[in-house]
Amino acid sequence: MFRTVFIAFIKDRSLFSLFYFLGVGSVLLFFYISHPAQSEIMYPTLIACFLYILYLLIEWSKYGHFHRQLKKRHAGESRELAPKTEEQRVMTELIETVTSDFRRDMSQLHIQNKERLYLVSHWIHQLKTPVSVNELLMDQLLKEETNSQSVDLLKRMKRENRGLHSRIEQGLTMIRMEGFEHDFEPRPVHLLSSLRKVVNARKSEFIYHHILPVIEGMEGVRIITDEKWNEVLLEQIISNAVKYSRGQGEMKKIYLSGQADGEAWILTIRDEGVGIPPYDLERVFEPFFTGENGAKVSGFLRDWFIYMWKNCQRTRAHDCNTVTSGQRNRNIDSLPYEIVRYF
Repeated sequence: MFRTVFIAFIKDRSLFSLFYFLGVGSVLLFFYISHPAQSEIMYPTLIACFLYILYLLIEWSKYGHFHRQLKKRHAGESRELAPKTEEQRVMTELIETVTSDFRRDMSQLHIQNKERLYLVSHWIHQLKTPVSVNELLMDQLLKEETNSQSVDLLKRMKRENRGLHSRIEQGLTMIRMEGFEHDFEPRPVHLLSSLRKVVNARKSEFIYHHILPVIEGMEGVRIITDEKWNEVLLEQIISNAVKYSRGQGEMKKIYLSGQADGEAWILTIRDEGVGIPPYDLERVFEPFFTGENGAKVSGFLRDWFIYMWKNCQRTRAHDCNTVTSGQRNRNIDSLPYEIVRYF
């Protein structure tokens, strides 16, 4: 850093240095031509060099100190600037003005964004009412309907209605993520209970798509996490596993297994679906990226889960790994947790 600042300092004074030594040289040359026998060159040259070096030292004390302050402010280590020249004072005033304007604009944008999120959240909450009413109406019709075709049609409508309800909940979750750090409350949670709750909520989807969830090795495991956000995360992973596995025409399984790894507990969710090609793995964390196989199976697969995982990472709530094994039909998600008690 010192070398860079010093080189910049010398470059800024190069024009002055050039004219200074040209002036000194011109004066010495004039006296040498006028009185060649009586001219003393070495002594005035040393005086000129001494004054030049003294000038550079004084200028460097002002230039270097201010430049170091600018570097620290740019790196976020310090906000204080102490200008020593008129030029530096003008620069400091400009920086403070630009910074003040930027903070004011950011504050206004934050307020506008907060109001917009509030309106969108209110609107999404209103959407939940007709969806819930439709669910109740279809339940009532299923009790009264005797025609098998009508019953099948109502069941398909219920599945689509639940899908709509799931998308509405996802929208609300995305909005709540703006304050994720304040909403995250880690505490001891029974992992098996959370898994069963998420799986039971989707049991009709498992049955419809001929998928069997298999939970292994979870008895007695308590972990440190936020129960609500952990279930949202698990729901998205399991939802993706179902979407990757469905439409295969045969019974598929989704394995939810775990094992201890030192002081952590590794939960592994493995499906038997189409998997992710190796060349898509590097892009799997990009927003709204579905990949080659994902586009074939569904237009909306991993992007929501990845978006949520990225936001969870801001508080280091979980660290998730997504891998594809060497076999064709294997897609694996792994979640590490801190163990409270395992027996």
